[in-house]
Amino acid sequence: MPEIQENFSPNNFDGRPITNQFMPLAVGNTWFYQIKDPSTNTVTEVDTVTVTDKTITIDGVQCVVFSDVVQNLNNNHPEIATKVTETTNDYFAQDKAGNVWYFGEDTKAFQPGGASTEGTWRAGVSPAGAQPGIIMLADPQKGDSYFEEHAPPVAVDRAAVTSVNASAAVPFGTFTKDCLQTTNTSATPGDVESKFYAPGIGSVLELDADGTRQELVSFNGQTSVAAAQSGVSNLVQAMASFGEQQSGIAPGPTTHHPDNAGLSHVLAAHSHQA
Repeated sequence: MPEIQENFSPNNFDGRPITNQFMPLAVGNTWFYQIKDPSTNTVTEVDTVTVTDKTITIDGVQCVVFSDVVQNLNNNHPEIATKVTETTNDYFAQDKAGNVWYFGEDTKAFQPGGASTEGTWRAGVSPAGAQPGIIMLADPQKGDSYFEEHAPPVAVDRAAVTSVNASAAVPFGTFTKDCLQTTNTSATPGDVESKFYAPGIGSVLELDADGTRQELVSFNGQTSVAAAQSGVSNLVQAMASFGEQQSGIAPGPTTHHPDNAGLSHVLAAHSHQA
């Protein structure tokens, strides 16, 4: 399996927008996910990820700040997302060749007894020797493998491309043989995930080894082409019209999908905030 070893240099970055087709990180783009417990096949958490208008310079490179907020659903009122269980800021930048690099994260998990920042790392800063990894290749090919996070002992995550024509079905829509699929592993034994990325949209599905599913419910953002043309300044159409424009995508009825019926109020509130 070919090991991708891109040589990191700040000179390979020029502050360009992140337009990689599998990670279109235009400012304002927002993805809304539901997380399903495999033992009950019910939605237990929701996850909102947003490309902010903030930037940060890490290891000599200007990075986009990517916000990720996970909330539990109320057991008595599953239409309400209440308790925030984890917040994370991730830091990404795209090089001149189109590879998207991962420069670190600041994460906070809220637990009984206090918050934990375990998993926080930053390239060139902490822990000692931490290096940026590649979160998405410019031209991924089956068999490619690479480090996403390279900051031992805090974070050592790898990805391997297992398919470039995978399929996935989630509440947002059905994707037929146009997804990138990766197998992701970490230094923790047994920690294995399969991730599916749709062109122009990004991550649509994550499958943990225990069967937990993180499924895309809505996406409000720009395709990578639109982002490049507009300079990431304006959002384009909403989910329904976006889905109609994309080949190989059958948009799903978000608030009427049987697995998502209980999320209608959460999604509506989320849409007003976007």
